[in-house]
Amino acid sequence: MSTSIRRHRRLVGALIAGLALTLAPAATLSASAAPGDTPAPPTNLRIVKTPTPPPGEVTVAWNASATPDVSEYQITIYGPSYYDFLYVDAEDPLSYTITDLIPGAPVYVEIRALKDETFSQEAFIQASSLGEGEVLPFTDTVGNTFSYEINWLSSLGVTTGYADGTFRPGQAVLREQMAAFLFRLAGDDWYEAPQFSRFTDVPTTATFYREISWLYDTGISTGYSNGDGTRSFAPSQPVLREQMAAFLYRAYDSGYTHGSEPASFRDVPSSSTFFNQIEWLALEGITTGYAEPSGKPSFRGGQPVLREQMAAFLYRANGLFFSNEGPSGELAPSAIPDGAPLDVY
Repeated sequence: MSTSIRRHRRLVGALIAGLALTLAPAATLSASAAPGDTPAPPTNLRIVKTPTPPPGEVTVAWNASATPDVSEYQITIYGPSYYDFLYVDAEDPLSYTITDLIPGAPVYVEIRALKDETFSQEAFIQASSLGEGEVLPFTDTVGNTFSYEINWLSSLGVTTGYADGTFRPGQAVLREQMAAFLFRLAGDDWYEAPQFSRFTDVPTTATFYREISWLYDTGISTGYSNGDGTRSFAPSQPVLREQMAAFLYRAYDSGYTHGSEPASFRDVPSSSTFFNQIEWLALEGITTGYAEPSGKPSFRGGQPVLREQMAAFLYRANGLFFSNEGPSGELAPSAIPDGAPLDVY
């Protein structure tokens, strides 16, 4: 029997989508069965990473509920000016292609199993389609675990790779490259760089002078103190994973403070300089860290961020709408937390 899709309603409106997004979690919930007659939720909700699907489309798939005789799956999709609500028969394979998206924009997808008019707990995922720009045919990303995320960055013009046609996914992200990635993703084309540089090691003729100046003026990075009232940026130094957490935390104006819950990572104690920033990454599903034999993952904050990892981090963070978002979705200026040491960024 062919898969049957039953659409309950289709609404397109920024008001409904905006309301839904304020309630949307960023990570997939537990797939354990609920007590009583409530069916178990679907598992392994994921993006089908077709390398270059059409702009404005993305396909999600999931595994069946562990409960026998589930009849349908309810799918709810919401994002900027987008809302869709439908049912899919409980058949294998279980997947759905979302169409008519704003190219490159994120949507949240939640799926529930239905049995005897009783719904399971939701499974969530955040997804983004490719943008309308060209997906550059990088010669070294075919088969890469993060090839879809890398192509997503390329389709938005966030990365152009290297002149030899490579992306170099296993290389560390440099601080000047990080500035460029965030600047392009924010879309702040209106920004004009100052006449004089904020940093002693970033001349106004530097390739990424505008992007690095923007990073300073938005409060995302103030660089390093030179001890004489001036500051340096160290543009050719690699971005460490803990620094990446701080950059994204400020870019999205998080303000998150971790409560009394246990730390998410075995190597990031509450005394860590970047504890709140790294815990925020974990909370939002932007990172899960590295699996360890002890069962509690590590974050490895002192290691450089690889270019393929940065593609994944930016893709996952794309669902977090910028604080005080303007009509074009630009980043709002983000204040540096009070008391934060200025010479460690």
